[in-house]
Amino acid sequence: MIPANTEALPRRNVFLNTHFRIEPCASCCIAGYLIVSPRVRVSSLTELSPDAQDTLGATLAAGTRAIESVVRPRRVYCALFAEETGSVHFHLFPRSDWLVSSYFRAHPEEADISGPRLLDWARSTFRDPSADDYDRTTEEIFRVLHQII
Repeated sequence: MIPANTEALPRRNVFLNTHFRIEPCASCCIAGYLIVSPRVRVSSLTELSPDAQDTLGATLAAGTRAIESVVRPRRVYCALFAEETGSVHFHLFPRSDWLVSSYFRAHPEEADISGPRLLDWARSTFRDPSADDYDRTTEEIFRVLHQII
């Protein structure tokens, strides 16, 4: 269960609970691509407090549920990385039909989708937000996230 002392900062599209921060990915402007980070920097999951470990699953599930209800992707990838920042963080990445179609147009030689290749390609391809659609969708995700929790 996520602790009750949660807060939403809708103007900045950041959601905070006791242990985690959820925000849009700053380097890849795909609506629904969220980053979940511990509020205390750690280099390993084992460094999270027991309370933070207990709320991690519920936090990731709430972010995924908000993405699914607004974006309606085929799948939401959840990946743990700590390469760029040195601190553990999770990527919640929506795999939508339009994204897969765009990927296959860019890679006509490929017949099957690979989640890691799709994520890597999207991160290098979608650097700028697609105007109002990105902003509106992102705001709606955070509105739903606040209602879930």
